[in-house]
Amino acid sequence: MKGMDIKMKKARQLSVPAIAAAFIGTVVGAGFATGQEVLQFFTLYGRTGFIGIILATVLFCYFGISIMKISRDLKADSHLELVKFAAGPRLGVLLDWLITLSFIGVLVVMAAGSGAIAEEHFNLPPLYGSLAIIILSFLTVISGVNNVIKAIGIVVPFLLIIVLGVAVFSILNDPLTIKKIGILESLEAPVTRSWLFSSFLYVSYNILLAVAILTPLGVEAQNKKNLICGGILGGLGLGIGVLAISLAIISGVPEILPFQVPMVFLAYRLNPLLAFVYGIILFLEIYTTAVSILYGFVARIAYTKIMRFIWAAIACAGAIFAGQLGFSKIITTIYPLMGFVGLFLLASIIWSQIREPISVLLKTSKKRS
Repeated sequence: MKGMDIKMKKARQLSVPAIAAAFIGTVVGAGFATGQEVLQFFTLYGRTGFIGIILATVLFCYFGISIMKISRDLKADSHLELVKFAAGPRLGVLLDWLITLSFIGVLVVMAAGSGAIAEEHFNLPPLYGSLAIIILSFLTVISGVNNVIKAIGIVVPFLLIIVLGVAVFSILNDPLTIKKIGILESLEAPVTRSWLFSSFLYVSYNILLAVAILTPLGVEAQNKKNLICGGILGGLGLGIGVLAISLAIISGVPEILPFQVPMVFLAYRLNPLLAFVYGIILFLEIYTTAVSILYGFVARIAYTKIMRFIWAAIACAGAIFAGQLGFSKIITTIYPLMGFVGLFLLASIIWSQIREPISVLLKTSKKRS
């Protein structure tokens, strides 16, 4: 029996690349990989935006590891146990429902992002793109969490390679200049005037999204070392990706600014075939984020297969309908609001990390007395 238990534990152990890929895949969806999100939260701040990217990378590593460690210790079935532990029973319930509602908002962003790519890149009606991504996500989610993690792990490496490739060649083809950075700094940032606050908002709403996958990842990752290394690798991967995209966007200023999907514009300038490939990979990456978000929503809201099916169908239908309002408009509306909710989550996680050592010290001192 012990031999069987050991074999089962070994089979369940997730590798460092698998953990990192799932972490990255949850974040690098419609806003990230299109370049629109990076433009609004970092690039438009010019030189201070680079400091913001470094800060965001550190925060991604810290909070990614923290959420997975807490979830592992709690053996959490969903993010509910995590937020109750971090924020307390009463505030935890409120935060739980805010997070759950946020998942719907992000699903709308994914529907809008896929619609924007279909329109700008493939000359198709936006509705076609939204339908393709949301229906595919629905079918994946109702098949179970293992398929969700596998789907994310397959797509992420391809996306990172092509994102970095397009970024590097764009910079070499049209080098960065102080003048281009000056043009960006003369524009008004749509999120907030403070680059520092913008960085925190970016991390907070992305961690809010990632908690849907980081929670089951923490439970599945039996090896603590893999968990920590996977969190660090995932955070660094996100930081490098954000930096590469930001530099590439700067190289395309000012021509790039009117486009809703800046990275596809850059890929097209290099080669039309590359732009086509990038569009396909981008669709798949939006799919991975939509899958993780939809899974997080149904895992929290329903506990039977039939109810998960029904709620997934309702969420998908609503996302397709709302996603037709426009990609950039939805990002500037939904993500900052989610960022404020996410800040509360981040603060709760930090407090839980501080609270635990204090409680251990108090218990120890009581025993001694």
